[in-house]
Amino acid sequence: MKGTVRAAADMQGYVRSYVRPETPWDRITSGHPGSALLLRLLPFLLLGVTLPIALVTPVMVPYANYALVLLPAFTALVNGPIATATATLVVAALVSAGSGALGFLPYPESGWSDLAPIAFVGLLCTALAWIRNRIVMRLLDMTLVAETVQGAILPDLPERIGGARVAVAYRTAEGSPGLVGGDFYDVQDTEFGVRAVVGDVQGHDLATVHLTDSLLGTFRERALDDPDLATLAARMERRVRLHNRRHDEWSQTFATAALIEMTPGLDTVRVVLCGHPAPLLVRGSATPLSARPMPPLGLADFAVHRTEIREATLMPGDLVVAYSDGIAEARNAEGRTFPLIARVDAHVASGVRDPEQLHRKLKADFQGGGFVRTDDLTVLIIQVPRATGA
Repeated sequence: MKGTVRAAADMQGYVRSYVRPETPWDRITSGHPGSALLLRLLPFLLLGVTLPIALVTPVMVPYANYALVLLPAFTALVNGPIATATATLVVAALVSAGSGALGFLPYPESGWSDLAPIAFVGLLCTALAWIRNRIVMRLLDMTLVAETVQGAILPDLPERIGGARVAVAYRTAEGSPGLVGGDFYDVQDTEFGVRAVVGDVQGHDLATVHLTDSLLGTFRERALDDPDLATLAARMERRVRLHNRRHDEWSQTFATAALIEMTPGLDTVRVVLCGHPAPLLVRGSATPLSARPMPPLGLADFAVHRTEIREATLMPGDLVVAYSDGIAEARNAEGRTFPLIARVDAHVASGVRDPEQLHRKLKADFQGGGFVRTDDLTVLIIQVPRATGA
């Protein structure tokens, strides 16, 4: 259980750190460790700055008084009960040592009558901080369990599947409440060869996660038995239809998908597109494996032609890059979309063909270019081995 929780925590950091927080506000709201620590220390830093100034500058005395009296409340906002109780003791000690009480300090000008209300407010703030911490810990436990379950939906792909090398990058949309959004992916080694899917379900809510899980389950089961990609696409179409039966007209949804099959010898690739961007076949340069697209899954009634299977020859060392529109539609501050094909070509030209290295190069391009995603992002890279048994 501890290993599962640790893996979920690692995955959370991996998923949510694709775009690094750039502004101080982004770092605070994203839970950046350095910003969180500064936020927790801020009440004490405020007191540490105002009190010395109040000793030498009388005009600062009212502000220092506010900082002193409100220290337990400020501390309770961003810390737990221990820190709040510590802040209360610090304030009580300063008040007791004031010129009107023990007289050890020329400031503050406080007496024993000030101690009782300050102690009462401090104890109240400590109790509220304890209650708040209990609620937060409960929510964190529930979130961790939910994200562990969600993380189990998407596979942890091994480095090699059916002789092919595989790397995948998956990121949920900014602000997504979980680890699984609308995108989905999987790669299966079957008697028909290596079969893969990259898809995108409309939406980002819990119903989307449910359909994502259903589509992945259908793919994992039927990829082992269905003789061709057209039949597999029909199975996934039926799954979306069954999902929509339980919803009214305004709650029905659809999904796009790119189905990929590499024959057992890894010498031929076949692709079926259901409203999804065409994967890239990368040899000397990246070429989209364009096929006449079918409508998205769930909208087959609007099809005007039969399913088309695009077929192309594979050579040792070839790459197949499947992706979702989250990376293709990401834009930077100048409004430019991410140049996926151009960046893949540049890296391949420089000798980068390893799937994991290529993924990391694309990630660096994405972050370095200031691109912001507004949707889930998936990049799946599959490489044909350079030689038999490699």
